[in-house]
Amino acid sequence: MRISYEKPTAKDFLSLRERSGMTDKDEKRAQIALENSLYTISIYNEAGQLIGFARVIGDQGISFVVNDVMVDKKYHRMGYGTTLMTHIDKYLEENTYEDSYVCLIAERPADLLYKKFNFKYLTEKSCGMLRKQE
Repeated sequence: MRISYEKPTAKDFLSLRERSGMTDKDEKRAQIALENSLYTISIYNEAGQLIGFARVIGDQGISFVVNDVMVDKKYHRMGYGTTLMTHIDKYLEENTYEDSYVCLIAERPADLLYKKFNFKYLTEKSCGMLRKQE
């Protein structure tokens, strides 16, 4: 396995989204998203195929969002999600501040992984919300 901090191609990113069970995205917008990421971490197998990916997006001051944490289904339960999050955690430790807002949206059972990296469920006063664009 090889770890890279270079942004993958939009095609590789979209292929991994499909293989990891995530929704499809437009290639042009995926390229824009990748280019505007603050931090990316990619894992490639011996054949050079992207099998794991995660990124951080935000404004580099107050708001940081962990996004697109994904591992090819063939490689689930092999520690690659933990590897991705270990690198993300190091980036956040080095690049955020005590008043930074760091968040993510998790699908179960991935929430159990994120809990290992100090992410907590929202309090009773807070709720996660998502705006669906039509």
